[in-house]
Amino acid sequence: MSAPQPHYPATTQYSYPARTYPAITPSAITASGMFGMVVGTSTALAVNLHHVQDDRMTIGQAVADSLAKGAGAGVATAVAVGVARSVGGGSFLNLAVLLGTATGVGYVINSIGKKASTAKAATSEEKAEKTQGGKK
Repeated sequence: MSAPQPHYPATTQYSYPARTYPAITPSAITASGMFGMVVGTSTALAVNLHHVQDDRMTIGQAVADSLAKGAGAGVATAVAVGVARSVGGGSFLNLAVLLGTATGVGYVINSIGKKASTAKAATSEEKAEKTQGGKK
């Protein structure tokens, strides 16, 4: 007597390819940076409009400051997205890399801006002292 045959045919084992991530394309990084710039500019302008209402800055100063902050946010976003996409990994790791990179790039951009602002203020003070010294 032979062994009983199963009622169902044997199942086929399928193997799925490992998950692949799409290549990092410059257009995706550029689009991320543009989005970051729009969000950063809008947020900065919303804050600066309160300063305009309180007569702490003019509308021109508010727009210029907002555009500068928005450009920094765009650069930080683009760099952070590029780094996070190249690292890969899970969503928590990507979020951590994105936040850390964007914060670091934003910090560097802000410190460069402060140095330039301090240098410009010192130059303006020297010019004012020379002008006042010549009038005495």
